[in-house]
This record gives sequence, structure tokens and C-alpha cells, in this order.
Amino acid sequence: MNYEYHIAGIRIFVEVPFSILIQQSSEAFLTEPDKMKSDIYFVFRAVLKLPACSERFYEDSNHCYVETLESRQVFFRPMPHADPYACVSWQVSNPHMLCCEYLAGQESRLNYSGNICDLLGLESLLLQFDGLLLHSAFIRWQNQGILFSADSGVGKSTQADLWVKYENAEILNGDRAGLRKKDGLWTAYGLPYAGSSRVYRNESAPVETIVMLEQAPVNELSLLTPAQALRKLYPQMTIHSWDAVYVQKALELMEDLVSAVPVYLLKCRPDQGAVEIVKNRLQQHGAGVAVPPGFIDYSGKEP
Repeated sequence: MNYEYHIAGIRIFVEVPFSILIQQSSEAFLTEPDKMKSDIYFVFRAVLKLPACSERFYEDSNHCYVETLESRQVFFRPMPHADPYACVSWQVSNPHMLCCEYLAGQESRLNYSGNICDLLGLESLLLQFDGLLLHSAFIRWQNQGILFSADSGVGKSTQADLWVKYENAEILNGDRAGLRKKDGLWTAYGLPYAGSSRVYRNESAPVETIVMLEQAPVNELSLLTPAQALRKLYPQMTIHSWDAVYVQKALELMEDLVSAVPVYLLKCRPDQGAVEIVKNRLQQHGAGVAVPPGFIDYSGKEP
């Protein structure tokens, strides 16, 4: 069976010996398979025995990463310390061709469309194509992308919902956004991961701004310097911190991002004033009004 995913402008051709159950989260990201137009080729093969998980580079509860000069492997385990059921591998010289070897009889762990995305390793896929994975609520307003980023529970979804309510914005993803530079401009993409928002739209928008959130008793907005923005954004990016090469490339992309896109810190309440303070700043920015880093705007302060 052949399938093709279209994620963040990247076409991934998948060849599997079994049918995949298409979940709602993936429907918008599947297109008619065309191997000749694909950017990534991902093939699945049933085996009786997986390769040894030796020369371990890094491991967490459900993965084991193996690295040599020639190749990379990621082993997938059903639970901590259990034997792996699948191994995704690729050659360093040809990272656009991946192979998933899995234990025969373990198809039920793989045959959901979301599982295929997990096996691909979305953050690694994006990095191959000069992209980043940001923990954020992604909205489109007046054809521009606004990204609200913060730790879980701070209020990303709340701010996105307020923009829908008061400004007729559209939520393209409530939890994750893919970022890639396209035609010289940073573009945000909806992804098949959306957390509790369950909004999975395969659409994009040029990034107008990134807004880092903090809860506060009044609404205050300040423009961050690139260095400040980098420090705030780094914890919200999905990055393989144990891989020096990965970190270096991600940091280079992030430095380009924060030099091209204004990043604000919004200390806010969950109310319309938080929307207005950002909206006013974006309208002034669009009109060419310069705002120095560190400037604090209290225009959205509650009376």
C-alpha cells in the first residue's frame, strides 16, 4: 500500500505492506501518492529480528538513538526497558530515504496514520528542510500568522480563542506549528499534532509575530531583543539537546528567525485587553512605527 503525507510543504511517500487506518488528525495531510514528486521516501519492512541496539547515543523511556559515522537509527519501545518493536534507520549520506524495520506480527503498533508521523520524527524531518517545531497556538489573522508560545497551562489556547472571538481570527493549530523559511520569509504551518485543541488544518501563513506569554494582573507588551527572544523561544522548541550537530543547526535557524520576526513578551489577563494591545502594536508595526526593544506598551491595561 502506498500513501503520501504533505506536511509543512514536505511530501513524504510511504510504502507499507499493510493498510493504514486514517485518523481524523491526519486526513488533511494525506494526498494522492506520487513517488516522483516526493521529498522523502519511507519504506516499511517486516523482519523476524531487529538489529542490535548497540553504540547507544541517547535513550529515553520509549526510544533508543544509535549513531555511527555512516548511519542513524531510532529504536521504538512500547514502554520503558521493553524490547523494541521497530527501528527507523537512514544513511547520513542520504537522509531523505528512511526504512522502518518492524517485528512481523507487530503491525497493530504501526497501522494508524498518527503512528506513521511519530515514526518519521517530525522535528528531525523539519530540520532536514531548514525548519523548526514550536510549541505554540497558531492563528491566522488578516492573512498573517501569529504564534502564541509558553509553557503548558499558561494560556496559549485562551489567547487564540480570544482572537477568534474578538477579531474573527482562525486557529490553524492549537498546540504545535512548523516553521520554515519560504521565499525569504518565515512561514508557519499547521501540523497533524494539536494537543487538546483538536484543530488539524493543513494550511499556512507568513509569520507576522511570535508572542511569548506570561500570566499577569494587567496587560503589558514589550518587544524582546533577539538575544532575549532566543532565550525565551529555545525551551519551546522541540530539539534533540543531546545531539550537538542538531542543536547547532537549530540555533542557526532560530537566530535567523528572531532577527527576521518580531518577538514580544505579553504579560496578560485572559480578556479582550490582551487582544487589543497586540493588535494595536501589529497595526503600528505594519504602518512602519518602530518600537525599541524593551519598550513596554500599557495600552491594553485594564482600567
